[in-house]
Amino acid sequence: MRGIWIVILLINWGFTYAQNNTVTLWGNAPGYSNMHLTIERESNYITRSFQDLATFTVDPKGNFSASFAVEEITKIYISLGELRGHLYVEPGKTYLVTLPLYRPLKPEDKLNPFFTPGSVVLGVQNSSPQEINRKTTAFEEKYNYLFNKNIKRIILTGNKKDLFKIIDEIDVEFPAENGSWFYYYKHFKYQNLYEYAYSSKPRRAIHNGFSTIPVLYNLDTYWASFNRQFNHFFHYYLSSKEGQSFKNTWNKSESFKLITRSLSQDTLFKNRELAELIILKNLYTGYFSNKYSKLKITNIVKSAKDSCVNDENNRIASEILDKITKLNIGEAPPAFELENLSGSKTIVLQDYKGKFVYLNFANTKNYACKKDFQVLEQMAQTYKKDMEIVTILTDEDPDEAMEYVKNNKFSWHFLHFGQNAKILLDYNIKALPTYYLINPEGNMVLSPAPSPEENFAEVFAEIYNNFRRKQLRKNKPKNRTVYDL
Repeated sequence: MRGIWIVILLINWGFTYAQNNTVTLWGNAPGYSNMHLTIERESNYITRSFQDLATFTVDPKGNFSASFAVEEITKIYISLGELRGHLYVEPGKTYLVTLPLYRPLKPEDKLNPFFTPGSVVLGVQNSSPQEINRKTTAFEEKYNYLFNKNIKRIILTGNKKDLFKIIDEIDVEFPAENGSWFYYYKHFKYQNLYEYAYSSKPRRAIHNGFSTIPVLYNLDTYWASFNRQFNHFFHYYLSSKEGQSFKNTWNKSESFKLITRSLSQDTLFKNRELAELIILKNLYTGYFSNKYSKLKITNIVKSAKDSCVNDENNRIASEILDKITKLNIGEAPPAFELENLSGSKTIVLQDYKGKFVYLNFANTKNYACKKDFQVLEQMAQTYKKDMEIVTILTDEDPDEAMEYVKNNKFSWHFLHFGQNAKILLDYNIKALPTYYLINPEGNMVLSPAPSPEENFAEVFAEIYNNFRRKQLRKNKPKNRTVYDL
């Protein structure tokens, strides 16, 4: 009997917990009728990666509702054509949301993974004067007004102490309880002023902003300040007096633990969580700067992904490793889950494991792509035993693309990118067509690969023969025969 009551209590606790953490957005927006919209949060502020929280459909009359769970105050985003709406949400709250007038993406922007939509704060109709979105919006207006009003004079006079007068004036109008969410929100907005005031004394700025404050993993102003403050940290710190011990460790070691331990010996970076994040941030930016060995950085990040001080840093390290190795030769390419052109079947990259995969991104309205399609059809017949050709189309209309494929009787695999710009970013698509070659074990072997009309046949023949020889050696019979003598 006692066990039953425990189960009931646990169920009730779980239900209450779910209720307390559930956020609901609802409203009416006829301009978005029948559209599918996705609510996201930024899950990794170093790699700028996002996580889906919920997807909802606006009904024919424009009504919508979506619920999802968050652990703490969270900034959410919704892509709305040419705009990207954002809003802070609190666990357990319901928001009557106003969506902006819908402006569809232009066709060229739909295919551009680097298109930046306009930013807009979503309206909340059922808000109070102390509701966080009203408070932060009013705070931002005051902060920007005073900053823009005073910054030229401060630069001309060199009196940086006047920056602190801005903080004092804002704090009178926007007080916050010490340690509250809004307190830290303001603190890291003000940190921008401290960075300028102490531009010649970066250690003082770091101490004010980060040394005595816990890592705030879910606060966007924390990360905006963090990414500014530590963007070129290695360059500064390796040449500083305080960084010489760290420099020696960096030059000799590829162990994330040892490198972090060395940085933590500095009184500024006693917080191990912070020290790890600073190093991860600079490993990530350093990988793409060509100032440091890519192999060294990759090895350090590999040693970090399971050895960080907490799960959150382990996750961040793992995602950084995925980002820096995703298109490297010998590494697994980014996974995908896409529909065929008819929408009748969902395909994942793993479905093609066991054969070489000639993966390409194309568009049926692109002249260069259409020219390559004729050669690809010949290749599909020539290599059908050993290689799958997989084309991911970026056409706006998959039905039109399917009609084009049928009319030309193309016989290889066609998938549609589904308006998902993420896959274009994952595969670094900057021009069409783009090609990659993946081996039967699921690892990248050509990144990028030659096009069909370049020297692909010769290159593939060499790669195929080398792979076959390795497989034969790997699977060589254990017992020697007379032919081995």
